Amino acid sequence: MSLPATYAASELREYLFSLTLHGVKLGLQNIRILLDAAGNPQDRYPTVHVAGTNGKGSVTAMVQAMLRAAGLRVGRFTSPHIMDLRERFQVGAVPISEEHLIEHIAYFRVLAERVNPPPTFFEMNTAIAFRHFEAARVDVAVIEVGMGGRLDSTNVITPAAAAITNIDLEHTQYLGDTLELIAAEKAGVVKPGVPLVVGETRPGPLAVILNRAAECAAPVSLLGRDFTYRLHGDPWRQRLDYCGTRLRFHDAPLGLAGVYQGENAAIAVALAEALQAQFPMLDEYAVREGLAAARWPCRMERVLENPPVIIDAAHNVAGARKLAESVGRCVIILAVASDKDARGMLAQLAPNTTGLILTAFSDKRALPLDALHELAADCPHECAPDLKTAIARGMAMASATSPLLIAGSIYTAGEARKILMDAYGAPPLLF
Repeated sequence: MSLPATYAASELREYLFSLTLHGVKLGLQNIRILLDAAGNPQDRYPTVHVAGTNGKGSVTAMVQAMLRAAGLRVGRFTSPHIMDLRERFQVGAVPISEEHLIEHIAYFRVLAERVNPPPTFFEMNTAIAFRHFEAARVDVAVIEVGMGGRLDSTNVITPAAAAITNIDLEHTQYLGDTLELIAAEKAGVVKPGVPLVVGETRPGPLAVILNRAAECAAPVSLLGRDFTYRLHGDPWRQRLDYCGTRLRFHDAPLGLAGVYQGENAAIAVALAEALQAQFPMLDEYAVREGLAAARWPCRMERVLENPPVIIDAAHNVAGARKLAESVGRCVIILAVASDKDARGMLAQLAPNTTGLILTAFSDKRALPLDALHELAADCPHECAPDLKTAIARGMAMASATSPLLIAGSIYTAGEARKILMDAYGAPPLLF
């Protein structure tokens, strides 16, 4: 691929990341301008759209793996990345090449000159994903919502099926400060006549979602009503029983650890059921193979064995609560972003700890260590000036019966993963 002569390849990544300075801007005007100018690549292949507070990435990983097991060429767009931007854009579970990424950035940088105000970092990433999947001639693409749904830049597609995993308080400055307001934003992904899978079951937010689905005449498959599941085995070797409208099976192994993955797996299977009309090859064999093959790094990922080291990207109270249900007693390293409910996360995780180490990841988004220390005043803990120091201390404290858990943010997970790879021999990321 050749680049426009105006830009040197070395400048283009820097340009893309400079768009983070524009912050968050919800709305569809900019993305539609970019995609219209690119010939609307998002309309050239079927899509699956996944929204929700927690579990979106795990569901996309499982659905991608099922579709691949069915013999399809699958694109997948997720955010944020763990270690490198290329992870966000995958075809066949392989991140985009640097050459192709640079070409797409160059292409959309030219188009972005027509946009005022300039596109955000996420808007540009969304455009890159849709164009990359067209160029790669995917059979289908699985698209994770970035924030909310109604005004998220991914919400320019009419998918073959959609899902809303669950609703919890997050990004309240953008989405609203009640579960019902957040549900209304996430229900913006519902499209007329498009099958919708819903994992949320609490009456308030569920009523909002179901009302939106009724307005759109979108058929709903609801957890606990239209499909059920049972999980057995320990959190590291789990097996799923599933009963839905088209599929019923027992004892399917899950590739992703954690008791919370049972719900995510059930939602993914319900999505597969909704997709069978368009993709009949998505049968029980493909579903079971996909559940076993799915990988999603830094989601209760056991990266070392001696001592056991677990990384999890839980970054809100609901995620911390589900993580605490899975891991048992452990040494915990916690570093969180400044816009998250650190006190609430501490309340979920601290009772599980045999030793709590507070620190900060090396990014401007990090909650300063002194602020985290103050919030944890009621929890016995120690502080480390950076993640590298915290990991060295945590490794010394951990044992076979008290693993080391590193959590608090996707940024914590990514930085810790690199330290563990460079200094402790942890394996590379596997998707």
